[in-house]
Amino acid sequence: MESLADGPTSADPRRRETEDTLQSPGLVARALLDHVTAEMATDGDVRSIDLFAALGSVGGFSCVLTAFDIASAGQLSDAADLIAMETEDGSRYYTGNLPNAFLLESHDSLLNLTYSAARRSGALIPQETAMETLRYVISTIGHSQFGIPRLTDEHRPGDTPLAYVRRLWPKLADALDRNLVPIGKRPFAIGLALELAFFHVRPPLDPSLAARIVTECAVPMAKIDPRLVA
Repeated sequence: MESLADGPTSADPRRRETEDTLQSPGLVARALLDHVTAEMATDGDVRSIDLFAALGSVGGFSCVLTAFDIASAGQLSDAADLIAMETEDGSRYYTGNLPNAFLLESHDSLLNLTYSAARRSGALIPQETAMETLRYVISTIGHSQFGIPRLTDEHRPGDTPLAYVRRLWPKLADALDRNLVPIGKRPFAIGLALELAFFHVRPPLDPSLAARIVTECAVPMAKIDPRLVA
């Protein structure tokens, strides 16, 4: 494994990111949810399972992109902030403090926002859900199981998380740019869109299942090499 830290810095990038503001977060979240819904629609309809899978996939991907933005600015504060893992075939995956913070460890992380909305909708989510999935995903790096949600056929999304990212991210990035969402706030903005989805998606989806779908899609996409989507 290879750390991407270039050297010590005077400021913690995570603190800098939390100081970024997101203007009109409710309006931004609504715009993002509407945008993804429109992109996913077939004859005007979107399966709820597919919508949660798509939002989870692009949300996870935004976490590793945000970490890369901090790294490219030379603002990693610790060797463990962003770590490259290279497999035998030369593929790269990423882990570390920063992707994990945006994904699941900070109070306004993608999965914390998801689980908060799911619980308000009546879901019972075990405390270990995110960490168990993270451990599983890391164990599958370099294997065919990586990025395949552990869901029954009945609940399996229509596409893989990577396919959702490749299909949706370029246009979603444009929508984020138009709404002036800074890179450091993109996981948060997509998390807010996920919150809205729990209360506005029709037909409604069991909140425990929705949270699991988001988790199974977001965690592996927070580990991939952004160049796979370039």
